[in-house]
Amino acid sequence: MKVTCLMIAVLMSALVGVAEEKTVVVNMIDLIRFHPNRERDRKLMVDMEKEYQAKLDKRRERFEQLRDDFERSAKETRNPALSDKARAEAESKALKQRDVVAEAERDLRQEAQKLQRELGDQDTRLLRQVTNEIRETITKYAKDTKISIVMDATTLAYYDTKLDVTDEVLKRMGIDPVKARKEAKEEADKKTALPAK
Repeated sequence: MKVTCLMIAVLMSALVGVAEEKTVVVNMIDLIRFHPNRERDRKLMVDMEKEYQAKLDKRRERFEQLRDDFERSAKETRNPALSDKARAEAESKALKQRDVVAEAERDLRQEAQKLQRELGDQDTRLLRQVTNEIRETITKYAKDTKISIVMDATTLAYYDTKLDVTDEVLKRMGIDPVKARKEAKEEADKKTALPAK
């Protein structure tokens, strides 16, 4: 009983201590979405993806050529006009080509996985840079305004909107929050208005 009372007393004092601290929230999704570098990063990722896709397309064309050659060789083995010796040579050639095709397919799959990993790694690096810059801005804002705790609003079940300082942080990042949200809404409206292809 004494232990339970002691634990409750410690918990209550901790809660009172936290309540005395100045706490605010920010919407990290908005901070990341509206960060000045995100548009540049998205363009870079699109360009990288196009470059990687071009590499894969070349490999895929080579693979398809090898597969077509194998299929022609395999078809040739069924030619009734071939002598036994010619058929054996055609079968041997087709088997070698089959192995080449299997290796080319494996290489194509591995290259696609490698390029996908590289894209993911690059996206992670770019996002990490942006989030580090955002954290620096939040930290400076918190120190300047004597705030003790800054929480991510997107992970909270409820908070009073008066605690949200996302717009102040956006302004410190050189972003007009009203303009940024308006442009984002217009862009989203454009995307939903486009007919499906």
